[in-house]
Amino acid sequence: MSEGVYEITDGFRDDEPDAMKNTDIDGQLYGNVGAFKPSPRNGVVSSVHVQWWKRPSGVAAVCLGLLCVLLLAGIIGLSVYYVVIGHHNSTERGQLQTSYNALTEERGQLQTSYNALTEERDQLQSSYNSLTKERDQLQSSCNTLTKERVQLQTERDFLNGRFTNLKQTCPEGWQKFESSWYFLSIETKTWKESREDCLERGADLVIINSREEQTFLFNLQMRAWIGLDDSVTEGTWKWVDGTPLTTGYWRAGQPDDSGQEDCAEIYYGQDDPVQTWNDDKCGTNHNWICEKVV
Repeated sequence: MSEGVYEITDGFRDDEPDAMKNTDIDGQLYGNVGAFKPSPRNGVVSSVHVQWWKRPSGVAAVCLGLLCVLLLAGIIGLSVYYVVIGHHNSTERGQLQTSYNALTEERGQLQTSYNALTEERDQLQSSYNSLTKERDQLQSSCNTLTKERVQLQTERDFLNGRFTNLKQTCPEGWQKFESSWYFLSIETKTWKESREDCLERGADLVIINSREEQTFLFNLQMRAWIGLDDSVTEGTWKWVDGTPLTTGYWRAGQPDDSGQEDCAEIYYGQDDPVQTWNDDKCGTNHNWICEKVV
């Protein structure tokens, strides 16, 4: 090396005694770590040993080392963090997947329950509509029956009133048909005596004016005198009020005037209610029927 050039060494000459290794030019103790000391080598008068960490390149090397250590620590930390986070995320993802599957299954069950409830609701609605319609029909029938009941009650009250009035005005032993009262005797007398009894009761022997009246008298099941005779002129039948006979309800073959039979009777026991009259002798005793027109 040329004069004036310093050589960087490890701080000690190879041929220097061990006692000299602990002394520097300032009289301070540095140990065995590198110092710059003048050392004549290869024609060099002296060399100066300088501490390496005090040089800029040494500081940079230290900083670079520390930075590498920090980077390595950061990388390791991040690796550990990502491993932990990855494991945690994996566990959490598995839990979330399990929860998702459970919720999906629960949703399916709820959907099934919802469908079943919807179908049941529709069935109940249909039943409700049917019951409502049936109720309306029953209500209508009830209203009709109520109206009919009121009408029947009105008619019943009217008939009861009439019956009460009839009971009050009807003498004992008399029966009512249409606008007339009829007395049915329990005795037997001649035709003339029978008429006299009727006249005493304010009536007369019955005059039959219609088929309905004839049927009514037939259903009384009696053999009785009626107010019809031909005593004045044979074959000319007249009622007790003097009116001639226009419609008769004679039995077959009657009247036959057998033995001066001049008085008429109604003869129960025939099959046809409008063929029951018979002519008989006026002195024969029979029951009789009186009629009083109301």
